[in-house]
Amino acid sequence: MAVEQKATDTAPSRAAIDAALTTEFSPEQVERLPLKVTGSIPAWLHGDYIRNGPGTFKGMKHLFDGYGMLVKFSFKDGNVTTQQRFVQSNAYLKFIERGGKLKYNEFGTARPALESLPVIAAGLLGIGQGFTDNATVNVFPSNADGSELLAVTESVRGTYRMDTKTLATKSQEKFTDNIKGDLNTAHPKLLPNGDTINIVVGFGDSYKVVRQRREEHSREEIAKIPLSQYPAPSWIHDFPVTKNYVIVPETPIYFNMLAALTIGSAPYVQFDWKPETGSLLHLVPLDGDKSKIRHIKAPAYFAFHYFNAYETDDGKSIHMDFSNFEQPEMLNAMYLDNMRASKYSVCPSPVTRLTVPLSGDGEATMSKLMKNDAEYTFSELPRINPHYKGQQYRYGYSVSSKLPASFGNALSKFDMQEGTSKQWFEAGCIPVEPLMVPSPDAKSEDDGVVLSIVMGADGKSFLLCLNAKTFEELGRAHLPYGIPYGFHASFVPAQ
Repeated sequence: MAVEQKATDTAPSRAAIDAALTTEFSPEQVERLPLKVTGSIPAWLHGDYIRNGPGTFKGMKHLFDGYGMLVKFSFKDGNVTTQQRFVQSNAYLKFIERGGKLKYNEFGTARPALESLPVIAAGLLGIGQGFTDNATVNVFPSNADGSELLAVTESVRGTYRMDTKTLATKSQEKFTDNIKGDLNTAHPKLLPNGDTINIVVGFGDSYKVVRQRREEHSREEIAKIPLSQYPAPSWIHDFPVTKNYVIVPETPIYFNMLAALTIGSAPYVQFDWKPETGSLLHLVPLDGDKSKIRHIKAPAYFAFHYFNAYETDDGKSIHMDFSNFEQPEMLNAMYLDNMRASKYSVCPSPVTRLTVPLSGDGEATMSKLMKNDAEYTFSELPRINPHYKGQQYRYGYSVSSKLPASFGNALSKFDMQEGTSKQWFEAGCIPVEPLMVPSPDAKSEDDGVVLSIVMGADGKSFLLCLNAKTFEELGRAHLPYGIPYGFHASFVPAQ
């Protein structure tokens, strides 16, 4: 017998969970759909909020597996419209063509080994596509005027150029360089001059830090770092960049080679956890001076994402702030059956700082930044004011939890200087990444708004708009349907 959820419950409603993890295809919305707004959206907010994430979980086993769909909210004079379209990746098109059967393995969903191995082998031999190109994780502008986007994932092939106005898929990125490696991070870093930095790796290869000039199709290798656990690379989903350094975080979460080839299993999806090896932080100068590359030992930790990193004023250290998991059980918690059954309690991930020495033989040290981690318990999908990337900053924002919880069911603002936090929560809801958009005439770091797509308790989504300073709600735009759980977003100001 179903138990009716009370307004005071902290668990998401059944309707919210079912809609967020749906096996139905979210409807494509090609034309702009005007949305009802309650409260008010600041008139200065003019442009497009665009988020990437699964448009369906049909046939999938893990949260990271759904086929990518871009969702756009356009703002003008306090009004909001929406559009959404699937990224037309080869993996998605083959899935449709094959009647809902995978052609390429996804993060946590694999075809039987006898079907997978020929595809993977062809990719490794360079005679076909071996890895999924399902661009479902991140999205950001690829050119100066924001008219084109890049939708990306963790495979090099999974980079697609998208039209910002229509969300139409334009083309798959074809790199014209000879840099080898099938995998890269899903979080390329945009530098002030428009270049992007990323880390490329392959099995039995090395970590390659690469630079791509804006609107060009080739990448330049800045540095090459050997694998410490050859032939298995560490799984690097995200990495920090400061004004002068790229940090390659080789944490002790390593690909299990047999599991990656679908002929074995691993304790954490397709990874092994080796905390006894500790972590290695490879500091690579952005100017390309390979003689200044440093390799710093650090405590074992597991992280999906980093808030920010910056060099201290005295030039002696780098501070790296991130959501710190003691071990990677969160990966198993995100199997869809576990999420639908609320099987796992939310995994604690306190806001943590690594202080990394820039000289001498010292190791990196770890410290917590918040005075009371119980105020939020879980921190993930972190964002900051984009104007402070790679610089000293004060405020961060993330999905958090109000206990008891098996989901991230709240949003938090963190004051990294004072060690305090504020939280937004609404019973029965599932919010996702809070994107901070600074006011065009901002007078302080937290002068702006925070935007998050929230799955409502009724199974329909709304776009939440919070005051970034007070963390109080300003307004929301209501959709007539639910949008599946998604990941990362960008804001493209109107030209």
